[in-house]
Amino acid sequence: MSEGTPLEVRLIPAPERGMWRLGKAKDPRKYNQISPEDDSRTGGNRWSLVSYGTLYCASELDGCFAEALAPFRVDRGLREIIGDDWREPYFMNPGNLPQDWRTRHTLVRLQPAKEARFLDVDDEQTQHTLSRELKEELAQLGVDGLTPQHIQGSNRRVTRQIAAWAITQRNPQQGRLVHGIAYRSRFGMRQCWAIFSDVDLEEVERQPIWPETEGLRTVAEEYELIIR
Repeated sequence: MSEGTPLEVRLIPAPERGMWRLGKAKDPRKYNQISPEDDSRTGGNRWSLVSYGTLYCASELDGCFAEALAPFRVDRGLREIIGDDWREPYFMNPGNLPQDWRTRHTLVRLQPAKEARFLDVDDEQTQHTLSRELKEELAQLGVDGLTPQHIQGSNRRVTRQIAAWAITQRNPQQGRLVHGIAYRSRFGMRQCWAIFSDVDLEEVERQPIWPETEGLRTVAEEYELIIR
């Protein structure tokens, strides 16, 4: 995109009350960054880069829990098969969330600068523009035009190309135009945010995770998990 040309994409502000981050209790605001080796692989976090850190957040608490607790889900049929085998003193039954998971994590509410804008990758016009801007890069990955399936898909090389493009966009004064990515979670299409590491953030509040914490029970019932 040439200097001074408006971006033909949808840029949106952060929620008025900020975003929620679920992170490790010792350092909940630690940014995720991938290695050069991981950059060439299809797995990994969706918007993470080698050169910049990325902080993953959600508009609401249930979005944080939906993302974080997904690995604890156990297929109902598999649960029935392995349930008897795991009924031993030193094994936790499938579908149980260990108590120390709650104590090892905490929640923080963060408020980006008011001028921060996030690339809405679920917007149709945004996907059309990105398909044009990243035509050569996407072609090398076997992608001929972005679709919602690519945004939600498992090939993270595609989504990392989008993040790398977004982070290079500048205004005529060389200020950043895009401060992160706004995207829908694969788990219930909850609104999530990936914030680039050079964006100013104010920590508004911090709270521990209790069994009755808002959003936790909702996701636990959805995933059929037992909270301890």
